[in-house]
Amino acid sequence: MSATEIAEIKCARWQQALDAALKEAGKSWADAESAPKGVGWKVAIARTLRTTVAAPYRWIATTLKMGHPAAVRGYLSQRTLQSAD
Repeated sequence: MSATEIAEIKCARWQQALDAALKEAGKSWADAESAPKGVGWKVAIARTLRTTVAAPYRWIATTLKMGHPAAVRGYLSQRTLQSAD
């Protein structure tokens, strides 16, 4: 398999997981486009994508309209710290 084919398979897997997470959350692509970058449901979906299919921060940030990849990393670490309290 070529690197391009592997990348396409990974991207399809991430997309499938995102579609399922949006559906489970009762959200749509329009919601993802219009909601604030760090809204709770986006952060929850981002966490799911990271833990279940290892989607990269860059892909999550771009696809869910969450700003810079470092911002996504920050949202996830903040929620993790809050959960530990």
